[in-house]
Amino acid sequence: MDLMHTLACAMRPFAARAALLAACALLAASPAQAQWKWISSAGVVQYSDQPPPSNIPAKNILAKPLAATAPQEPSASAAAASAASPPAKEQAQTQAARDLQQKLEQDKRAKEAAQNLQKQIEAQARQANCLQAQRQLQTLDSGVRMAEVDPQGNRTYMTDAQRAAQRQQAAAAIAANCR
Repeated sequence: MDLMHTLACAMRPFAARAALLAACALLAASPAQAQWKWISSAGVVQYSDQPPPSNIPAKNILAKPLAATAPQEPSASAAAASAASPPAKEQAQTQAARDLQQKLEQDKRAKEAAQNLQKQIEAQARQANCLQAQRQLQTLDSGVRMAEVDPQGNRTYMTDAQRAAQRQQAAAAIAANCR
């Protein structure tokens, strides 16, 4: 029994190689076998390595080879389907056009959002300027003595003419910013 076991172990690599070789031979021989199967006009199932005659409708073809391109004439429905679907190049161009359109729409939305943000910032600045001008006008109209400091650090009081000029500037700022 020990000898039989040794022989069986020694034969295992050969058996595996033989099985692999047999499988490869079967796969290589399969293209030589009949690959087409169809029902003839007489109603008989036909097998062949050649495509069926052109008078056999596509619905009667039961099996085709994996990489088969039937040399028979295309049926009317196949011709209509191929005419209806655009070629791959046109589909790629169509997709590129859609992508471009999407990009343009995104850019347009981003530009509109930036413009809206800019308008909001400008409105807030106008509101702040309006409040500041209104306070300045109230201070000028209150009659309180107003002083300015000159570049040498000396305090000088505003004259009535200067007060009137400042009042006109505040009123113009109110007119421009308080809408």
